[in-house]
Amino acid sequence: MLEDLLLYYDHPVWPIFLVVISTFVLEDIAIIGAGFLAASEKMAPGLAFFAVCLGIFIGDTALYLLGRLALVWPWLRHKMRQPLIRRQMRPLQLSPWSQIMLIRCMPGIRTFGYIACGLARVHPVPFCLANVVSIVGWAAALFFTTLYLGRQFGEELHGYMWYLLPVALVLFWLGQRRIKRKIETQV
Repeated sequence: MLEDLLLYYDHPVWPIFLVVISTFVLEDIAIIGAGFLAASEKMAPGLAFFAVCLGIFIGDTALYLLGRLALVWPWLRHKMRQPLIRRQMRPLQLSPWSQIMLIRCMPGIRTFGYIACGLARVHPVPFCLANVVSIVGWAAALFFTTLYLGRQFGEELHGYMWYLLPVALVLFWLGQRRIKRKIETQV
């Protein structure tokens, strides 16, 4: 299915656009998908990794700016009164670098965490630098693991790949939802 979609749009920008946009939905699954695209030689590995990092950076920056906008827009500030956001604001003010690294590695709190960065008035330069470092580290771990495993087992599983990929992605997504619910109940 994805293979047909990529063949339909022959323009070289289309796969990059597809990967960037997919990071807005579920970024970890987008990283894994980009790793599989690179493993199956549908995209160059460097280009796929860049597209993933770019999409994640755009999404995180948009959430940060949403938090900053809530500082001046009372209606939006009222909507941002979530326990997860309030809980993260004080640590972000004390040590934004370590907190941003932690937010990246904790599934389920990323959305709230980057909004909290804006609400906590984390300066844009340290936010962007810490965010880029955390994105590259996290995305590299997932992407290159997927790329390696895809190249190792792609030949043997080629006939089953398009059946196993959705199952693996759904299991990964369900695992992240479970972790998110567990974190939310601890708040």
